Amino acid sequence: MEAFIATTLPLINGKLSMNRDSLWPHVPTACFIVNLAHCLTRVIMTASSPYIPGHYLLQLMESGLLPTATTERLEHHLEKTGLDPLQLSDARLSPQSLEALLNAWPEIQPQRLAIQFGQQVTLTSQGNLSLLIMTAPTLRDALKLHAFLPLLTDAVSLQFYETSQTGHIQIQPHSGSPLLDEVLVLYGCAALEQLSTLLTGASFEHQVQVSRQYRHALDVLNDKRADSWTAKAVVSGITFPASALDLKCLFADSITHQRLVNQCEELMTRKQALLPLVSRIRQLLGQGHAEPNQESVAQALNMSRSTLKRHLARENTHFQAVLTNIRKENAVRLLLGTTHSLEHIAEQLGYSDQTNFSHAFRQWSGMTPGRFRKHSQ
Repeated sequence: MEAFIATTLPLINGKLSMNRDSLWPHVPTACFIVNLAHCLTRVIMTASSPYIPGHYLLQLMESGLLPTATTERLEHHLEKTGLDPLQLSDARLSPQSLEALLNAWPEIQPQRLAIQFGQQVTLTSQGNLSLLIMTAPTLRDALKLHAFLPLLTDAVSLQFYETSQTGHIQIQPHSGSPLLDEVLVLYGCAALEQLSTLLTGASFEHQVQVSRQYRHALDVLNDKRADSWTAKAVVSGITFPASALDLKCLFADSITHQRLVNQCEELMTRKQALLPLVSRIRQLLGQGHAEPNQESVAQALNMSRSTLKRHLARENTHFQAVLTNIRKENAVRLLLGTTHSLEHIAEQLGYSDQTNFSHAFRQWSGMTPGRFRKHSQ
């Protein structure tokens, strides 16, 4: 087995506070190591490394989904380190350490575990963003809060867009661990599916679409959910009917919600310098501050191409992979959410011509952009 390592880092400056006006207390810097092996393997984490919040591991241990022996062993190792639950809740877990945990015991089925864990989500299980989500006026407003996800984790990104008949939320993982990427997508889909009902108190038709590379995971679905899940998407996500987006949230509180939004916006401004490089590149390209090529992005980040390459390697990725994921997301959004010509979309995505765009899209989806647009309407 590998080592399981959690690192906590300060989120904001200030003292520990239980003041309801304070969204996040100060977390002292520390490194907690839970040795699940005789041979300890360190996972080096920096302030900008992708991470998973420790409270998710705590929730998982309390969920009843892990084998009893696994939970007891984790509790035993936590006790040996002197790490109490409150400290673990505030910790940052490296994706590699969680991958080691999932691989440590063969009785754990990661795909099944991810979906079942997502189905158990509650309105208070999303850490420091829970109250922000709960007080949103409508489901649409709640989905738009994806912009603040980096305050919770940098290992996955969400994008929301609307068409005349539907609303789409896309899930794009970038943890640096293929196994954890799959777990994040499956958990995210199941959790968003459950949260939409918990927030509104209503049940409505929707479609969960996971990327084709995760199609084998659908084998673990029960019959009740199998009809609403497919594995043919270019980018994983959920589609809601437009009518559902206007549903009021049960705990809507416009004053509290706006106060929390203002706090989150301030925290996001402070956090920009600590974002993983992948997230910073996504922001640069999304805001049009750089051309979709390595030289332009490196220049915008005030670094050389070789430095950009080296830093991306530390996040277990490379520039072309990041660019391809962004292009996939935007291609789907533009094809379904606009009436732009294929030539115009190709230009917006940074392709030299429509032919190159069509060739790339066929590789992603197995069909041409035109057929995808027609088939999805």
